[in-house]
Amino acid sequence: MPLLHERISILREAGAILSEHFSDRPANIVLRANGSASALVNLLVEYFPSFRDEALFHGKTVRLYKRAQIFVADTWACFNGTSFGTFRDIDTLTMFADYRIPQMLRSLGCLLYSPPLEGQIKRLQRIRSGENREVEIRGCSIWCVELLRREIVRRHPEAQESLNAVLIDFFLYDTCKEREKMGEEEDMLPHHRTRSIWY
Repeated sequence: MPLLHERISILREAGAILSEHFSDRPANIVLRANGSASALVNLLVEYFPSFRDEALFHGKTVRLYKRAQIFVADTWACFNGTSFGTFRDIDTLTMFADYRIPQMLRSLGCLLYSPPLEGQIKRLQRIRSGENREVEIRGCSIWCVELLRREIVRRHPEAQESLNAVLIDFFLYDTCKEREKMGEEEDMLPHHRTRSIWY
């Protein structure tokens, strides 16, 4: 299993933090957010270093927070927006920037790579975590999904209240997995290769 040592360290660290700050109950983190998705993301990032997914990009800190946001989104989806999944501001979350959604966006013609980057991805060459190209792929994916959301709402104003980046991410991810299962992934550019605890 890749990064096994890091994964074990993260689990131990999370257990210690849950014990020290949240009485051993993950539900207490959710309750402390008081129904706010963004507050829950901030709590996760504040208390759990392994959720602090940040990179330096041309001298500026970029906060991607993929795993923190997907924690919130999965909680929202599992509870169908009720009980522990009630978040009044779920639409403040972005898509979850990793490797599959950029692959799908590129396949749909929504995201384009420069020829050198596309060549690197085709050759399955690793892109280091935090490297400019990796941050660009992730950041552009976030913006691309937001532009898709805006365009859907422009064409279908009735979707304004119910459509968010989380649902678009879920749809794109599920579509990518379906294509993979059907053997259609061969027509797609491979996903970029980054070894990272942030995904």
